[in-house]
Amino acid sequence: MKNQSYKSESWKLFRECIIESDGYKCAHCNRNNLEVILQVHHKKYITGRKPWEYSPSYCITLCRGCHARQHGIIMPNFGWEYLCDEDLGGLNGECDKCGNQMRFAFHIHHENWGFMQVGRQCCDNLTDSNLASNKIDSVKRFEIRKRNFLKSSRWKSFLSENRIFKNLFEIKIEEIDNVYFLTIHGKKSREKYISLDSAKCKAFEVIENSSFINYCLNKKIPLPK
Repeated sequence: MKNQSYKSESWKLFRECIIESDGYKCAHCNRNNLEVILQVHHKKYITGRKPWEYSPSYCITLCRGCHARQHGIIMPNFGWEYLCDEDLGGLNGECDKCGNQMRFAFHIHHENWGFMQVGRQCCDNLTDSNLASNKIDSVKRFEIRKRNFLKSSRWKSFLSENRIFKNLFEIKIEEIDNVYFLTIHGKKSREKYISLDSAKCKAFEVIENSSFINYCLNKKIPLPK
């Protein structure tokens, strides 16, 4: 049953004062009283206090839709926080908002709704940012650089060895008994690779993401100059 306090003259007067002070507009979507039904939202409630017994700073004018979103009745369309992202490796996920398939899952959170996993466009819209788009653009640029690295004419072949310099680091890939071994800056990896391209990919990734540089710093190995 609806609280009878909201039918009192005291509430009607208080409500009108709040809406007037906010310029007869929704504080979230900025639509006015000619476009939408305006309501007064209490930012928090105090036990035992009547709806009109609050300082105006505790209240805000919202349209009916934004008010419902604020209370988690319908999904908020703004105020979401970007948490992290995940590459699913293919179109193996489904956006919690629009239902479209997605390769990149962006995890977001809203204090009045909880957690969701969404695609690029929905993430950008809900967080009012370009974080998801920038992430995907960055991945695409990374893949292009890796593809160019694999096919680079700078690779030099010497019998069973392939060599190249990247960011001043010498990379050597040696084939022994149909498997490949990777050496970067004189440090040979124990890992075995089943193909030349897989070894090249590994070399590219550890230099691009700075993990090999961090390894050198931790081991106090002088970096190339």
